Amino acid sequence: MNGRVIFKRKVVFRSFLFRLFVFSFLLMSVYGGCGGGGGITPPPPPPPPPVEGNKLNIEILGAFIGADNRTVATIKITDDKGNPLQQSDLASISFIIARIVDSGEYIDYITRDQKGATQAASENGNTGTFEDLGGGVYNYTFVKVLPADYDGSLTHTVALYATRVVGSQTWVSNATFNFVPDGGEVRTIRDIVSISSCNSCHDPLALHGGSRRDVKVCITCHTTKIINPDTGEEVDQIDPDSGNNIGFEIMVHKIHRGEMLPSVEAGDPYFIVGFNDTVHDYSTVVFPQDIRNCTKCHNESLASQAVDYMNDPTRAACGSCHDNVDFATATNHPTVQLNDNNCSGCHIPSSGNDFDISVTGSHTIPLRAKSLPGLNFDIVSVTSAETGLTTVAPGEHALVVFSIRNDMGDVVNPQDLSRLALTIAGPTTDYNIQDYQGTGEVPGVDNFLSESALASDGPDASGNFVYTFEGMIPLNGTGTYGVGIEGRKVETVGGENLILIEDVNEAGHNVVSYFAVTDPVPIPRRTVVDNNTEDQYCNSCHGEFSKDFSIHGNLRNNTQYCILCHNPSNDDIAVRPVPDWTGSETPTTTSINFRQMIHKIHTGENLAVKPYIIYGRGGSVHDYSDILFPGNTSDCSSCHVPDSNVLDPGMGILGPGILPTITREFTKVDGSNVVLDTFSLQPVITVCTSCHGNLTVNAAGNALTGDNHLGGPQPEAACIECHAEGDPLGAAEVHLPPLPPDERINRPNAE
Repeated sequence: MNGRVIFKRKVVFRSFLFRLFVFSFLLMSVYGGCGGGGGITPPPPPPPPPVEGNKLNIEILGAFIGADNRTVATIKITDDKGNPLQQSDLASISFIIARIVDSGEYIDYITRDQKGATQAASENGNTGTFEDLGGGVYNYTFVKVLPADYDGSLTHTVALYATRVVGSQTWVSNATFNFVPDGGEVRTIRDIVSISSCNSCHDPLALHGGSRRDVKVCITCHTTKIINPDTGEEVDQIDPDSGNNIGFEIMVHKIHRGEMLPSVEAGDPYFIVGFNDTVHDYSTVVFPQDIRNCTKCHNESLASQAVDYMNDPTRAACGSCHDNVDFATATNHPTVQLNDNNCSGCHIPSSGNDFDISVTGSHTIPLRAKSLPGLNFDIVSVTSAETGLTTVAPGEHALVVFSIRNDMGDVVNPQDLSRLALTIAGPTTDYNIQDYQGTGEVPGVDNFLSESALASDGPDASGNFVYTFEGMIPLNGTGTYGVGIEGRKVETVGGENLILIEDVNEAGHNVVSYFAVTDPVPIPRRTVVDNNTEDQYCNSCHGEFSKDFSIHGNLRNNTQYCILCHNPSNDDIAVRPVPDWTGSETPTTTSINFRQMIHKIHTGENLAVKPYIIYGRGGSVHDYSDILFPGNTSDCSSCHVPDSNVLDPGMGILGPGILPTITREFTKVDGSNVVLDTFSLQPVITVCTSCHGNLTVNAAGNALTGDNHLGGPQPEAACIECHAEGDPLGAAEVHLPPLPPDERINRPNAE
């Protein structure tokens, strides 16, 4: 059972103050005057963001080294429709010329002195010479003169990054071109990670003011080594303030491991000092799935050399994550390694085994170990225990037939599991608090009904088990209800002579089934977000739940199951303590309504009202105030399935039966929660203010008060007048247009 409380009938409503934080919703606030508002006529709304394509496209058509040892690159500049642009249309353009050396890395010819350290650099296009060839085509001649003894047999790469301002937006283009100066065929390239992999989480990856967008450009500068132009010596390329190497294979690994770096865990922050002495501290970065999933970034289907991390391990790459290893002294390593020649001798790409010292074996994610037998649930049927019908009417008890099997198809007995539970919630229009115990209390005392199924009957001849709920369908129940299953089994992975032995909680997928209570046929709950689609939505960053990402003891892995409990009437009252204070402030719960909680968690450090704390099992404190979202919270399509984030009358959040979010003031009497006041926030306002916090809400929780809203006071019912699907200020129109990861590189920067 969950959320059992004692109600007092007094109901008071609280106003909420939130802060606006992104440009897209600023448009809604400034131009959001709608009918029935405060009498202020808003100016005409701006046009929706352009989605037809990048308004700046630069292609490098060719390159050569002239007799004066200056690089000449032929480029073509066009807009989104292919029309030629002039060089003068650009706000900025910079060029890089680098070569790939024996290590497989680039070495940039252009350098700068940064506080005594040699660093790679680019040259501003204003310093070179443009020759207009017509039709948007130019020859650009570098200022940089290559050394007289440059090796013309090596692969050389011209890279550029440029910007163009159109209205309030800055469009960006990155390009690279490989060539061999002596005329030979390009045989050596560097293509280990694709920007599409980066942009499956980042939206987009945009650094150095937003102009560096493509990994192919980044790696021409961010190399572990650089040539000191004064001495000709190859030296480490470092940030002189922190001493940290800024080579891509070191820096990116360290950034993504963040707070889990051994050095950070030991108290040494990982930071890099950037432009204008800005300190970038990555010590709090948390990778959103198991860091051992190397293929999240090294995706062989996107980058031709993605498997190099397996085939060619190096001290720099391995030591970047395992930074408590000193190869020169054999600290935390069995032998001294002064070069990379012997790395692959021990660390072969793969032996086919888990948890050995091969590259793939040593990065085995425990919950993906081949030795795990698998745990698979299925709900075969839901019927009434009283009538045997597929409709479970009010006052009746649900009888659930389900199966548990391993990956071989063998039946798994419930008693072999450490946890097995079935959960009911209803109705599917919007799950909420119900009277599952038949106490007669209205609206009820349980936000959902969850019962252990470890003592289920079976198996029968088909290998199925049967469980009959003790709780009943509420006497006032209507519509369709959902029932889901959760369970886990303790398994040991690893073994003798392997690098890891541990117990893991292998979980089955949370299957959810629907059954009619008063509906003629079951009507499933609408889908808003989805974590069951590979490499999309939740899984694009988190990977597969209960494999790469774990919540609630690894039990919960299906968003359609999560919302059975995380519904509008549920909060953390069952585990939230009453603080020891004597002041006038009364303890208030935090809602765990999915539509508010998930928005707030992902908004994280950009929340207007902090701290944002939810109390969990055993009174554990979960403070999400510092969450760093790697993408752009204005891109609703990162999480939402198509059309689930729009305001469409009669559909989705505006559909029938959608309920307000509830929070409560409470105290404890003899150890029991006693609710003093209840506060309500209507559905649309719940969703919008969970991210956009500069709008004040009235005491009833059903209207904006007018603060920071040019249209003045606005009831929730009027939101549809301006923000409906297809309107210039519609929710989809003022947020970022959806783009697949391979196209996100083209997103403009807002000025």
